[in-house]
Amino acid sequence: MRWFKSYRLHGHSLAPHLPQHSLVISMRWLNHWRLPLGSTVVVEHPQLGQLVKRLHRIDENGRLWLRGEHPDGLSSEQMGPVSRHCIKGRVIFSVAATPARHSLRHGA
Repeated sequence: MRWFKSYRLHGHSLAPHLPQHSLVISMRWLNHWRLPLGSTVVVEHPQLGQLVKRLHRIDENGRLWLRGEHPDGLSSEQMGPVSRHCIKGRVIFSVAATPARHSLRHGA
């Protein structure tokens, strides 16, 4: 099993901090490790599939509540809580996508 994975973000849920098409690198996360609030995580959501979200809170039952940053994204309540076992990695590095200002042509 690899310790690091890269992902290209689709959607704007973490914008403006990480706009669509940003690149993130995550480190595999073992479920017994401490996970600070506000961490950006890769999660395998039971209904929604693989997501990159921020850890918003941990409830009294140890379930994790996630959220995005963009107001049009899914809310914590819409996603519902997930168990620690759903966390696949913690984002440790990111490169925010920027609008293309120059286009290169082949052979130019």
